[in-house]
Amino acid sequence: MSGFDSEDAEYLLNRPEFLRFLFTAIQGAGILGQYASANGQMGRDLGHFEGRRSLGFELLMLADAGQPEPLRSPEALATLDLILREALNPKPKPKDKKRDHRKPDPSLDRYAALGGDD
Repeated sequence: MSGFDSEDAEYLLNRPEFLRFLFTAIQGAGILGQYASANGQMGRDLGHFEGRRSLGFELLMLADAGQPEPLRSPEALATLDLILREALNPKPKPKDKKRDHRKPDPSLDRYAALGGDD
């Protein structure tokens, strides 16, 4: 883990963009769901899926290093909670207050040149 320490992880955990990235990564890794049946009919694919899950858990553990010491756990539950909260409850984006949506923008009215119904 050269070049990456708990301070780096702490910085990243404070970034909503990184939390949304982790949500997508662990979802794609199959941590939040199962993509293959357990009956073994997809033998070669099961190894692939397990490798993806393993990498997803490794990313989760790297990020968990940024949590305060009492919150760190082998399951990275506090980090997983943080990721899920950000992904499922994003902060509302600021609305553009420059444009009044009640009045149509005349430059966008393609029939304005035709004139009114006078």
